[in-house]
Amino acid sequence: MKKNWFRQFIKKTLVIINAIIAIFFLIGCLLPWLSPKYFWIFGFVGIAMPYLMVLMIFSVLFWLFVKRIFALYFFVLLCLGYKQINVMFAFNSNDTFKKVKANYNIRVISWNVGNMSGKTQKVGAKKHSVDEIVGGLLKQNADVICLQEFEDCKTGCRSVELIKKKYPYYFFPGWIIGPHKHGSGCVIFSKYPILKSDSTRFENGENIITTDIAFDEDTISFFTTHLDSYRFSRKEFNEIDAVGTEEAMPKINVKSIVKKMKNTLITHEEQAEVVNKFIATTAYNTVFCGDLNEVANNNTYWKIRGNKQDAFLAKGFGLGKTFNSLSPVLRIDYIMPDKNFEVTQFNILDEKMSDHKMLIVDLLLKKYQTEKTKN
Repeated sequence: MKKNWFRQFIKKTLVIINAIIAIFFLIGCLLPWLSPKYFWIFGFVGIAMPYLMVLMIFSVLFWLFVKRIFALYFFVLLCLGYKQINVMFAFNSNDTFKKVKANYNIRVISWNVGNMSGKTQKVGAKKHSVDEIVGGLLKQNADVICLQEFEDCKTGCRSVELIKKKYPYYFFPGWIIGPHKHGSGCVIFSKYPILKSDSTRFENGENIITTDIAFDEDTISFFTTHLDSYRFSRKEFNEIDAVGTEEAMPKINVKSIVKKMKNTLITHEEQAEVVNKFIATTAYNTVFCGDLNEVANNNTYWKIRGNKQDAFLAKGFGLGKTFNSLSPVLRIDYIMPDKNFEVTQFNILDEKMSDHKMLIVDLLLKKYQTEKTKN
């Protein structure tokens, strides 16, 4: 009798736990259509989606041997989440990135350079010089470089001075008038002539910039942006990293972290609307690069991506983590060409000179997909 009671208790407990997992997974599947303005709390679910997917798979396998009808329910729910599952993992072959790009390809870099500080979030990490950071960029032999959290000053910093030796065309609107003549923000460098450039600012001071770049007979609009950061302190970063370990997070800091995430998730939706309006102003083919500070499951990613491609999903492999802290599944940096391009190569490179990894992509306008494009 006692054994039967215990068995029933365990079974009901497992059903309740699995039901909770399924509910959160279903919420995650709806995130592309849920506005953070009204459903900001579900932004946390977006970050947890890779873990929820794994738990759902385990649930299917478990109930397959215990009660098959339950396994069917969880399997159907997994299938309903195909849209979200498809952006969590890239299933392409893990080919080695070729240093020499193919004919007619355009190589693009997107990188949050962490204010050119030369340091990652890791305590005790080596501090790299501006020369080393620039050297890491130049050796990739890109045609266009889109940087976020870039910094320069008229005297002493030399960031622009070093890069423009190889990239004579650039647009950097982030100058701040003052005694130090300091500049920060987004910048685009190009080996090819810039025909037109423009910038618009968000309310928080960040911006999105664009350049129309001439490649022989083609003109391509490049956009880059940096959406609002969560503004976590180093202490808060350490506390979030400690989740699941013996070190507990003090309540007061949990409240601070949740408040910052709420405000930022709502701000991102507003900024995404500005980004889309800005991109819509061009008549040319577009390549969007940026640090969205959002995982691919959340509403902001889907709003900005729209009909564009995600270069990582097109040619990358694995989870594609781009931020060197917090969760091992944080892919928050993106390159999104429009559908008139073929993504021929993609790579994520950790130069250990920033808290973000460098994204590199080779793009080919589809109109050049002929025999002459082959090396």
